[in-house]
Formats: sequence, C-alpha cells, structure tokens
Amino acid sequence: MSWSVPRMWPGETVVVIATGQSLTQEQVAKVEGMPTIVVNDAWKMAPWADVLYAADKAWWIHHPEAMAFKGIKVCAQPNRPKGVEFIRPTGMYGFDPDPSCVRTGGNSGYQAVHVAIHTGASRILLLGFDMHGTHFFGPHQEPLRNTHPSSYPKWISRFKQLAIHADIVNCTPGSALTTVRCMPLDEALEYA
Repeated sequence: MSWSVPRMWPGETVVVIATGQSLTQEQVAKVEGMPTIVVNDAWKMAPWADVLYAADKAWWIHHPEAMAFKGIKVCAQPNRPKGVEFIRPTGMYGFDPDPSCVRTGGNSGYQAVHVAIHTGASRILLLGFDMHGTHFFGPHQEPLRNTHPSSYPKWISRFKQLAIHADIVNCTPGSALTTVRCMPLDEALEYA
C-alpha cells in the first residue's frame, strides 16, 4: 500500500534541496527552519529537514546511514527498506493529483517537487538543482549510476509541467533549469 502525502504546509513556502555541485552549507543554513524536503545525499547538509526523498531502492540500500534521518523517508519503489514510505509512480510526465502518487520526471528532484506540491505548498524554492555537472559530493560510488549529461535537457523541459501547480523558484546559482522562474536565494527569501 502506498503512502499518502499529508497536506503539511498548505499555502506555505517549501524548500526542496537537491544534490547539485553548486549546493553549499551557507545556502542551506539560510533556509533552516523552513519546511524542507531533501533529495538523496542532501540530507547530510540539512539533517533537520522534514522529508528525505530518494526514488531508487538502490540508493537506500547503499546508504544505510540515511535511516538515521529523523524526518519522513520516501521512495518510489515498493521493495524499499523498512521505515521508508512508498509513493506510487504513475508515469513520467506531468502531475498526478492523487497524494499517494507521483510522476517521476526521470529524477528524484522532480519527484520531490511533486511531493512538495502535494503538501499544499504554494511556493517552492529550489536549491542544488544545477541540471549539469555532478553532485556537491562528486560522483555516486559504484554500483549506483551517475546521470548521463544527455538526460538533463529532457529533465529540464519536464519541470514546466509542475510549475502549473505551484510557484516554483529556482534559487540555484548557475543552474541550467530555466523552465521555471529563477531568482537569487536572498531575494527569494525576502518574499518567503
């Protein structure tokens, strides 16, 4: 049975932190205390976050230390470790209004934004959504797969489908994700 995302933050600004190479501890410190969803290894920079989203069961298996995360842990594969909620993937594109479902977009960041919309967020600030290069921690260790550069253009085009459902503001310096509104973090926080 799949987990249903509760409407934890109706009308609020929610931060989604991904693992792009531009992510810094200084950026993360500026959003501490705000409703926050972290993607994959970003929980190490923001262990205080509310939700840890990692779509792939393999990531959870190869990161058992993530089970120490105190917030809600979510995966899009049913055979996930005990203690990790399952949200059912229902396709690649768009937005599924059922709070127990998520569209994949091809990456965990897209899915985490989808979850943020389910929480009732009216505004979503993105950090670490570089959509080029590697991660702030470098490449994933084997046997986990690293993103092939040819995937980024496809992923970038899909984000505009989520922007119909919430005000998504990319605060990632140097990001290639320009299909949503872009703004420096300090400026975005003035309106949070």
